[in-house]
Amino acid sequence: MSGKTKILVLHMREVIYTGIFIFLGLIFLILLAVMFLPRQSSTTSSPSNIEGTTESAADLNSSVSEYTPGIYTAALEVSGNSLEMQVIIEQTGITDVSFTHLDETIETMYPLFTPVLESIALQLQSGVALEDITYEDSQKYTAGVLLQAIEEVLETAAK
Repeated sequence: MSGKTKILVLHMREVIYTGIFIFLGLIFLILLAVMFLPRQSSTTSSPSNIEGTTESAADLNSSVSEYTPGIYTAALEVSGNSLEMQVIIEQTGITDVSFTHLDETIETMYPLFTPVLESIALQLQSGVALEDITYEDSQKYTAGVLLQAIEEVLETAAK
């Protein structure tokens, strides 16, 4: 060891600056984590105007499952705007899937929503199971969001 004693002098200003920079660095890391980590979808669904009896059975998901007939809605949050999807379930299965109160800004910003939903609705009306719905590769994200909302509606409609 060396025989000379080393003395470290810290000025209070340097300590304060260091603390501030550490604090700002932590805030920056938290903001990066919030911005770039995947988020949970904020899709909610709720039944509305449920009509009919409880003894119906529908073949909707390739196996015979029981659903309560009625009109169900799912609210999708898209870029801060709310988009409402309506699913009509009868004893024979899903008879209609459509958007209600479709805002022009959403339709302009997301032009694939309407044609993809119409394609999904036609397939569901013809008896295709939800898992067997087909769509183009360019529509996979839009179709995924819409199919997830329909699945949540079916979970709500399950007896």
